Amino acid sequence: MTTASLALFACAVIGLTNIVVDPASIMVPFRDFVEKNGPGWMNKVFSCYQCFGTWAGFLCGYLIVDQRPSVVFMCGMAGSFLATMSATYMNYLEAKSIVGVEQE
Repeated sequence: MTTASLALFACAVIGLTNIVVDPASIMVPFRDFVEKNGPGWMNKVFSCYQCFGTWAGFLCGYLIVDQRPSVVFMCGMAGSFLATMSATYMNYLEAKSIVGVEQE
């Protein structure tokens, strides 16, 4: 795996997860449709950074990294971590810009 494919994997997982899960994204009508018409578990997947990050990791791992099941599984776990950490960091930056967190 090259550094470029690793960076592409990370950016793809984080970007895809943010587009689908973020409350202000273009996917709001789709998520509303799933919430009204889909099974309850599916709504949780599309509204949870960690849950969707796992599935985004599976998909991006298969397409970008390798097709071996063990590697795809590990990419799903890495995607879960990347999506959760990205969302946490974005929330921190947003909160810092709104309330002016003190410097340590």
